[in-house]
Amino acid sequence: MNTFHHGYWTFFAARKQKHLGWFIFGSVLPDLVYYVMFIYLAIARNAWQVIDDPDPMRSLFGLVHDLFEHPVVFVLRQAGHSIFVWAIVFVIVIVWKGFRLTKGTALLYGWLGHIILDLLTHVEDAVPMFYPVSSYTFRSKVSYWDDEHYARVFSIINTTLILLSLLYLFIQKLRKKRPFTKSS
Repeated sequence: MNTFHHGYWTFFAARKQKHLGWFIFGSVLPDLVYYVMFIYLAIARNAWQVIDDPDPMRSLFGLVHDLFEHPVVFVLRQAGHSIFVWAIVFVIVIVWKGFRLTKGTALLYGWLGHIILDLLTHVEDAVPMFYPVSSYTFRSKVSYWDDEHYARVFSIINTTLILLSLLYLFIQKLRKKRPFTKSS
């Protein structure tokens, strides 16, 4: 799933919880490596010169391709999307801090939500669920980006649900400001 959609759906699901920002941060955390490494590679390769490139899209595609082939991205992508890695961190935090909702557990629940949503929306680009102890990869039937795996349908449904949820939040906000009363 798209990183921003991870953040939005986590916001929607956890909006009434303490530490909302930590839930959201956890939900986008596994994908932050892409943004950091893209900036790093862009600077390291003088990528702003792409403006003068006769085929800037080809250059940009090459940079993005290299991003996903970079060893740091490869390892952090696998680890960040692994239920096994998540479970180890979760157990350590629970043993250390207990089961109460803290900033750390909120981050972990957001991270778990990210992993689950990605399990449901990645096919050819799915990562091993139990990295680094197993190479088993669950491949969903639906991809958020690949048209060969219902990406258009997914996009329509996801966008419709986002719009409906925003409408719901807007109506809730109006009701809080101006409660509707029954006329007698």
